[in-house]
Amino acid sequence: MRPLIPNVFNIEKNQINEQHYSNINYIKNNFTSSTPEKSLLLQINKHTLTLTDSKFIHHNKTLETTIQCVGSPYNQSCLYHNLYYVNSWYMILTVKGKQLPSYSVRTDAFTMLHTTPSKRVFDSYSHLERFVRTVIDPRIIPSVTLHFSQPWHDNIGHALFDGLYPAFVALIRFPPRHLHPFRILAGIDNCNTCWSEDIYSRFGGLGILKQSVLNKISNGHWFMFEELVMGSGTLCQRCTQPNLQLPGGVELDGSRLFRDRI
Repeated sequence: MRPLIPNVFNIEKNQINEQHYSNINYIKNNFTSSTPEKSLLLQINKHTLTLTDSKFIHHNKTLETTIQCVGSPYNQSCLYHNLYYVNSWYMILTVKGKQLPSYSVRTDAFTMLHTTPSKRVFDSYSHLERFVRTVIDPRIIPSVTLHFSQPWHDNIGHALFDGLYPAFVALIRFPPRHLHPFRILAGIDNCNTCWSEDIYSRFGGLGILKQSVLNKISNGHWFMFEELVMGSGTLCQRCTQPNLQLPGGVELDGSRLFRDRI
């Protein structure tokens, strides 16, 4: 049976199972009780890839959140491993005494607000693992997910160079992830005529998930991103540089890499 939300969970077939979650049971227990919930599934299913399995596999060796960040605080990008999501917000799970870098990022060049995940600290890793496995039982979103927010995505110029391009440059900062398929978590408004959403989906290769949809289905339900990259700061085309080049276009070869992927 093909899963109902394939663009959220991309499955690799016939791999060694480290941690399993049943997609079918989860759908039956949580998302088939009302018409609004079914409508959400239809929204998620808009940009999808066909799946080959109904088991979910956790590939990371630990359930603890780890973070790697590059760039100045004003223009920082971060790679989060095992970043959790519940009730419309990100959650870091860590152990007492573990040092984390500064992990606040800007996901939208048009606002000065920073996105700072919440944090929950456990006395030991065994406490953290027990909490994850027996209390929250999260749905795993595997592979790489790239998050950005984008106003005016009905305008293709803004959609490409003020939304998609700066986010892609953030991904380039963590090679070789930009060379492989990834999922896009987009903070965009609803727009029935915006074909930029199809471009986002095709560009990434693993589909697009609107953050507004994830917010609704995360109400009381935990999700875990195996890898999530966010933080595009002032890497947009409107963020003028003295050399008049796109930010990251020369030093990270971002212009050529973006052109070739398009």
